[in-house]
Amino acid sequence: MNQILDCPILGLTSEFPQQLYIVKHTPTNKYGCYCYDGTHGLACFSNEAGASAFAAWINMPGMLSEEVSFDEAREVAKDRPMPIVSLMLLDNMEDPQIHFVR
Repeated sequence: MNQILDCPILGLTSEFPQQLYIVKHTPTNKYGCYCYDGTHGLACFSNEAGASAFAAWINMPGMLSEEVSFDEAREVAKDRPMPIVSLMLLDNMEDPQIHFVR
């Protein structure tokens, strides 16, 4: 018997904000990423305070928050090398929202 899953892909039941904040190390053009439960993703936040706190936690001089659209953040995540496979909304780091990009 076939069974239909209510939510076959993690992250489809919740919406990401249309404007997000990501953190970027301008001198090296690297972005802040995070690993949650074995899934690697580009870190993003719904507010600048969250992004700034994450940048401080990374403790790498030159990390700045940058406001981008959801689509722009998704493209940045896609352009990251493996193992980055998602865009990760980390407003609650214990329960992030994950949007897979590959």
